[in-house]
Amino acid sequence: MKTSLDSYLNTLEREMKWNGTFHKDAFAELESHLLDSVEANIREGLNQAEAEEEALRRFGSGQLVASGFEMGKTNPKQQMMTVFAVLTGLFSLYLNTRPGVDDMSALVFLILLVCGSLALFGYWRPWQLALAAGAWIPFYGVFFMQSYGSVLVLMIAFVGAYAGWALRAGIYKLRRLI
Repeated sequence: MKTSLDSYLNTLEREMKWNGTFHKDAFAELESHLLDSVEANIREGLNQAEAEEEALRRFGSGQLVASGFEMGKTNPKQQMMTVFAVLTGLFSLYLNTRPGVDDMSALVFLILLVCGSLALFGYWRPWQLALAAGAWIPFYGVFFMQSYGSVLVLMIAFVGAYAGWALRAGIYKLRRLI
């Protein structure tokens, strides 16, 4: 029989995996603290169900605990994705500034694809991803070429990042229903 404690731990694990902060050691430590709290409540005279409910009430919601890990240090996966996004943006800028390259549609598609893919694979903050990949061409266009139309590239980066993020959220919700 599944207890409220089991349900809470499943929710916590799912939330931590969703936001990219799940690590088995950290999860085991959280579980250990929760079980210690339940045992302390039992020693104080509560029955098992009451002890679990009290421990869960003091611990906080699974979503809140998981988001606390997200606000902590940046994990290496997120750092690698940020570096890849910046390198993609700089590469697009390099290609855009080469003589004879007049077609920006391929570069814009590259930025759209990279932003969407990285957000789909678990980047936490789509707006940072869009800025990391998409700000380089508009920066160059506005400050060096006085071309304000290049700001559209940044908008495309935001569209890609938030589309990937929304697709990931949809997949996550669909998996919860199954």
